[in-house]
Amino acid sequence: MVNRTFMYWVASAVATLSLMACATMLSPVGGFSAISEDFAKRLRWMDYQGAAQHMEEKVRNNFLERFANNENLRIIDFHIERVEFSDDGRQVSVWYMLESYMLPSATVKKAQIRLAWEFYEENKLLPGSWRITSDFPQIP
Repeated sequence: MVNRTFMYWVASAVATLSLMACATMLSPVGGFSAISEDFAKRLRWMDYQGAAQHMEEKVRNNFLERFANNENLRIIDFHIERVEFSDDGRQVSVWYMLESYMLPSATVKKAQIRLAWEFYEENKLLPGSWRITSDFPQIP
């Protein structure tokens, strides 16, 4: 009986340690695509409050000041053109193509936008999150 209880405890400990090891070894790169696409989708839908949630606080306010009350801005498309990860996979430079126009004009302007993202985690057991760390450039 003692032998069976001991084996059960050992098996549970090994399983728990294996799961913890896997959790800490997951690369932040895997979750970036969905987060970046959500940011792009929210900009296309002109959901600036939602898009701002992907930004670090120090750049969020500037973004909201310029976009949230800009009723004349119309974003037609915002999509990823190029992505470059750092060697450790915790920083990303992303080049987006922005197509927009400003009412009352109907002339579509294109601009390549570069944004820097960084992966933040509170501790090794909780999943981290990606945040934009650079200011969103002025739209031409």
